[in-house]
Amino acid sequence: MSKIQKNIFRTVEVNREDFDKKLRAHRIKVAVLVIFILLLLVSAAIVTYIYYENKVYDTYDMISSTKRSDTSATDFTEFQGKLLKCTNDGAVYTDLAGNLIWNQTYEMDHPLVQMRGNYVAIYELNGTQVYILDTINLQGSIRTTMPIQKVSIAAQGTVAILMENEGTSYLQLYDKTGAQLASGELHVQNSGYPLDIALSENGEKLAVSMLDINDGSVKTVIAFYNFGTVGQNSIDKIVSSYAYTDMVIPQIRYLSEDTMIAFGDNRVILFTGAQKPTEETSIELKEEVKSIFYDDSHFGLIYDAADGKNHRLEYYDLSGKQLLNINFDTDYTKVDILANGELCILGEDSCEIFNTRGICKFRYKFDEHIYQILSGRMQTDYIFLLEGETQKVKLR
Repeated sequence: MSKIQKNIFRTVEVNREDFDKKLRAHRIKVAVLVIFILLLLVSAAIVTYIYYENKVYDTYDMISSTKRSDTSATDFTEFQGKLLKCTNDGAVYTDLAGNLIWNQTYEMDHPLVQMRGNYVAIYELNGTQVYILDTINLQGSIRTTMPIQKVSIAAQGTVAILMENEGTSYLQLYDKTGAQLASGELHVQNSGYPLDIALSENGEKLAVSMLDINDGSVKTVIAFYNFGTVGQNSIDKIVSSYAYTDMVIPQIRYLSEDTMIAFGDNRVILFTGAQKPTEETSIELKEEVKSIFYDDSHFGLIYDAADGKNHRLEYYDLSGKQLLNINFDTDYTKVDILANGELCILGEDSCEIFNTRGICKFRYKFDEHIYQILSGRMQTDYIFLLEGETQKVKLR
């Protein structure tokens, strides 16, 4: 019979202080290694970002192509990441692959488009019909009894219409189905000649720019109407107004719910305020502005450059801070702010794309007419709307 072994397990004395010191040193090594790896990853990301931000491309590869049937009167607009194509006899809304979402027929010599959020209004200057559509289908239509001068649309589909008849201007407000919400008159001898209107995102605030020459001098008055609870106790629902002597303000626009911009002939004025807008920032214009462009968070001004051959572009945020000041030589037809924040300058058959640092990352001359350029998911992915063809491309 084997002998039973005793004391198989022995007690090992451990120096607790030495153990804690070694454990702490190990944890420090692991933490240092993790921080080092993170720094490497961040550095690699920064280097990659700087590389692509400064990289200049001169050509592209076509990834896919979709044929289209267009006419010479076709006008393209990006609407919620898809394509809105307007012609004299109707509007067609498709995805980027050309699949039909809706088709709205009409008869207009020069259709105009106003869009905000998921809604778009289509009308014609001096026409009497407005169509209100969203990203799914027709929501409503409005037939006026007087010629239409201006239309502004809110993010939930509310529409403001400025009309004129025999020297008197009329303002009417409609919901997205075409039901009238409010109306009023603007008499030239009392308030001046209305130049433009701007409806806020929620449809409660309406700004009107009016040219007043009744006292023999030129003056523009901007009046702010509030159709919510705040305006109920104000005369004619006007909650604030501002007069500008020796200044014409032909275009105004709500860029966000609380920010309205006025483009004058010698100043750009930014108004802020949730209920009663006040003048926040003013930018003096020392040269004649040739074009303006904007989105919901930025705006830009284009001048002729000093040499008379090129153009100069100034780009601002909503605080009035200038972000870019660049020169370009494209004989441009329009300037767009792309979804990725880049600036796209389009000519009839050419383009220049500037990144957010003011570097011209892509310049190209096409063999055919270019209508529109949309940005893709990656920094080098774009969609070119060429004559009769939609191309998905990658710059190289």
